[in-house]
Amino acid sequence: MKTRIHTAILAAAVLAVGASGQQTGITKETLSGYLEKMGLRYVPHPKNREALVVPRGDNQNAERLDLYVEIRPEHALVLTVYPKLHGRYFTLARAAEREKLLQRLLEANHRSFATFFADAQGDIGARFTFTTETGVGYDSFRVAATELLRIADEYTPILEQYMRKE
Repeated sequence: MKTRIHTAILAAAVLAVGASGQQTGITKETLSGYLEKMGLRYVPHPKNREALVVPRGDNQNAERLDLYVEIRPEHALVLTVYPKLHGRYFTLARAAEREKLLQRLLEANHRSFATFFADAQGDIGARFTFTTETGVGYDSFRVAATELLRIADEYTPILEQYMRKE
């Protein structure tokens, strides 16, 4: 009886390990196909071979939005966008009232689909992250990318309010 229980537990463990090893994830080629299907032009990231950069100039508020599409090894697909206005990106270094700007970004995170952030260099952007253990479908990717770009574009005038005028 004990042998059967041990065998059953061992079999279940082997199946669980085998199933977790059969993760579909997502590839850069798949993402390229998604971006092409959406009519977005992209270039490879110059320093990260698992990332694509989508510069978009057709926006209501931002002069340009740079969308980074990155596959991370921890089973994540990260969409990051940086808005640009008047030839410059938004940074903490240019903030007239840094504390008020950061408070505004935190308040926006409470209501937003995306997460606003300031990275290690002080650049301000917005991000959305997928988990990719079971892949990411085209429709989900399209909606997330479109909404992230829309949110960053819509938030551009708000960010501009907090920047020093030069």
